[in-house]
Amino acid sequence: MDWGTELWDQFDTIEHHTQWGLDLMDRYVKFVKERTEIEQTYAKQLRNLVKKHLPKKTSREDPDTKFCQYHAFLQVVKELNDFAGQREVIAEDLLAQICVELSKDLQELKQERKLYLQEGRRAQQQLENS
Repeated sequence: MDWGTELWDQFDTIEHHTQWGLDLMDRYVKFVKERTEIEQTYAKQLRNLVKKHLPKKTSREDPDTKFCQYHAFLQVVKELNDFAGQREVIAEDLLAQICVELSKDLQELKQERKLYLQEGRRAQQQLENS
């Protein structure tokens, strides 16, 4: 009869759980990097759209520039340009504040986990040898 086996060390369970956490963190970093690339591409495409539809030079004599519809269109295009700038800022912040920091933390946690697992294995060996 195995009495109290649930009270024994759960070294393998802890090892599996910590590896799962590191894998999840790694997946999240990759997700944020991909999202950053999408945000950058989206901002670039918006800027190209704005550039294509923004008039080169408006002359005061052009009769189309006097209509409020034209001014509304220009305002929409300018707002879209601002929106593209916001997307660029989001992409930069995601990369700088999340990807870089999480990557550093992930490497530190991997090293720390490796040391603790080595220490745990040594302790298990000592218990088995005594």
